[in-house]
Amino acid sequence: MEYWTIAPLALGKGVRDRSLFTYLKDPGVKIEAGVLAWLVMSGKEKIIVDTGGLPLSKIPEFFKPFFQTAEQTLEAQLNRFNTSLDEIEIVINTHLHWDHCYGNSLFKKAHFFVQKKEIDYAKNPHPSHAIGYLVGQQGIDPPFERTNFDVLQGDVHLAQGIEVILTPGHTPGIQAVCIQTREGLYIIAGDTIPLFENMAVPDEARFLPSSIFIDLKDYSQSLDRIKKLGGFILPGHDLRVLEKTIYP
Repeated sequence: MEYWTIAPLALGKGVRDRSLFTYLKDPGVKIEAGVLAWLVMSGKEKIIVDTGGLPLSKIPEFFKPFFQTAEQTLEAQLNRFNTSLDEIEIVINTHLHWDHCYGNSLFKKAHFFVQKKEIDYAKNPHPSHAIGYLVGQQGIDPPFERTNFDVLQGDVHLAQGIEVILTPGHTPGIQAVCIQTREGLYIIAGDTIPLFENMAVPDEARFLPSSIFIDLKDYSQSLDRIKKLGGFILPGHDLRVLEKTIYP
């Protein structure tokens, strides 16, 4: 049996207030937050989780400062693992905020998986959440509109050793990806757990949510669920995940 491995892909970074990711904690503290994707591999099978954000030239002022080098394109990052865009047959979007799905259109041969609750909300978000989906942004089409999705409803086994689970809260339909590796369960949590700091709590305490959420009650239940799974959690925006080339 071949187990899965997980390679974090660096697709840029932005300067953000840490309290954006850690609810009611560290206001005014500036950090660099990564835009990340994940290449999940087992033998010849290759899956991408999330596809990054807009090219540097298209970033709205709202999301600046933002930085991206020539080596931080999807093509360049996949090339590090002798992989091309056309080799990817499955793309999983944890959710449809601009920095997690803008690169979908680059994968011409892939099937794309997202939760029904997510695509429904992305098409008609609350006005205060619209910018996260790039809805109504002049000169920019929402990236999810260019994707033909396979729509999921709840928890689904996508492949041997790969399961997606619905973890609402940050958005209505955000999902985490649970991956069986030779060292046990790894969880790509997306923005449900954006930083390692969200998990820096006592054993009996709940993980800390981010400050961007739809429903705090749902979010809290999702955090409890992920914590109880007991796997190694890979957060959605923490540049420290890049300290390892391959997990585990």
